[in-house]
Amino acid sequence: MKELLTNPIILLPILGCGVIYLLLAFLAVSRNQKLGALAEKLVVGLYLFMMPGLGIAPFSTFHPIALAHPAKSLPSMIVQLGLYGALLFILSPRLKYTLKYSLDLVALLLQKNPGLCLYLFLILLSFGWSDTPIYTLKYSLVLLGTTFFSIYIIKQYSYLELSSLLRWGFVITAFLSTFYSKFKPAIGINRAKNSWQGIIDHPNKLAALMALSAILWGLEAIENPKNRWLSIGAVLYSLFVLKMAESGGAQVQFLIGTITVLSVRFLKKLPFQWSLFFVVLFLILSISGFIVITNNLEAIIVDGLGKDITLTGRTPLWAYLFAEKIPKRPWLGYGFHGFWQPWRGADNPAANHISGELRMPSGGGYWIPPHSHNGFVEIIIDLGLIGFIAFALSFCTALVQAIQYLTSPQKGESNLESVLPILLLIFIVFPNLTEIPLVENNHNWYYYIFVAVGISLKTSRKNFRVEPGLKKLPYHQNLLIAEARKKGNIKT
Repeated sequence: MKELLTNPIILLPILGCGVIYLLLAFLAVSRNQKLGALAEKLVVGLYLFMMPGLGIAPFSTFHPIALAHPAKSLPSMIVQLGLYGALLFILSPRLKYTLKYSLDLVALLLQKNPGLCLYLFLILLSFGWSDTPIYTLKYSLVLLGTTFFSIYIIKQYSYLELSSLLRWGFVITAFLSTFYSKFKPAIGINRAKNSWQGIIDHPNKLAALMALSAILWGLEAIENPKNRWLSIGAVLYSLFVLKMAESGGAQVQFLIGTITVLSVRFLKKLPFQWSLFFVVLFLILSISGFIVITNNLEAIIVDGLGKDITLTGRTPLWAYLFAEKIPKRPWLGYGFHGFWQPWRGADNPAANHISGELRMPSGGGYWIPPHSHNGFVEIIIDLGLIGFIAFALSFCTALVQAIQYLTSPQKGESNLESVLPILLLIFIVFPNLTEIPLVENNHNWYYYIFVAVGISLKTSRKNFRVEPGLKKLPYHQNLLIAEARKKGNIKT
């Protein structure tokens, strides 16, 4: 197949057809605003669906993080960038309207969440103190690219629309994961855990997605009685896939998320200061309980959640990092993606072995960690204490604004919209206590951008959402006009 595609006689006609279809799509979007909005929504939905890390082709090949991988070949990079460029070209008639006020949005973020802006700036500059500056710069640019796209999404889509896109993406993930686990177990079953991972690259990720899916569909069942049975079915199916993924951490996340949703009415009745107090207290107690359960109660860990007492060797790893590696570069760290580099052999900054491997004890043997298995430790490793302080400032700002938004929602907004920012923050914090890095091109990071940027927009009560033909009006007015257009009540 590769030989056929590299043959100029075959390749040129294929490229010619591709250019023709590209131009036709561009003309269709430029002449039909509704088609442009639909095309953009499809691209956004695909982005939300793909970013958690799909283990099936071709999604793994075209995931943004693949652009920075050391093994990425130049032809493959050209094809991937060409695909992104083609999508931008098709959507460009719409983007010339929707990208308006981008500088105003940046100015607002500098004012409302300076910690986030500082943190992103540190990521961009970190190639300057990385031992592998080109490698760090590639990863930094890719992360900033997906960050800007996530900012664009939350600028253009309300939390209600975003919740709908996430819910349906989760349903597709659940069905495809069932198919791959039942009919293609070589891909869909994680042999190390003997549990479902489906189309996602790890069972714990799949379980976390299903936990959030069950909660969002449950909220939809409460808010939208017309489709209640559909929503209840989606809740039950999400919980089924969650069970098959066998993740104790995700079960805890589901429990904590459910308690949060059930507490919304109580929190809304309280003054802002008391709501802030109870939410922070709840987070502290939940995190403490999570740590106690997963570290100290051996009977619960072994019999209930299927873990060992050291979290599969994570606690010795964290002790080693804080004792041996972090003190060497405490302030600015090793640079973004500048620490875990096993291909460098003995020069690997993470290594404690002559082969370049970091071997940690676990269950009488050893394991080789690919990262710190804690998103907050990873921040310190990459960007040092300065980077961690910047992120902590950003997170605390987002949390305070999310509670402010919960206690004083804008006119016409539902409970689902008001609770979504806090719910996403919960699903950011808990996986990063023992699992995947937070600041990475994955769903955790776009959750965080949706909260940090979206809540800054909400609490400022300024509108930067622009649709072709719509004036810049207060946020809720623009939503009402857009909804009326969809129903055909407004034609111009």
